[in-house]
Amino acid sequence: MRIKPEEVSNIIRSEIENYSRTLDMVETGTVIEIGDGIARVYGLDKAMAGELLEFENGLMGMSLNLEED
Repeated sequence: MRIKPEEVSNIIRSEIENYSRTLDMVETGTVIEIGDGIARVYGLDKAMAGELLEFENGLMGMSLNLEED
């Protein structure tokens, strides 16, 4: 069996055209302090350790410490 590049290209093109991206904004927090690449954020009560967070400017971060204070 031989793989034809045209078939692969058509499959990839079809997948890209039919891709639908959905985003659900669940919770918004407030940045209290930023320093050395670390942001302290208040108000993300439902955030889980290791969860990917997106900041207002599009920068991505990961939640690591889930202290209440």
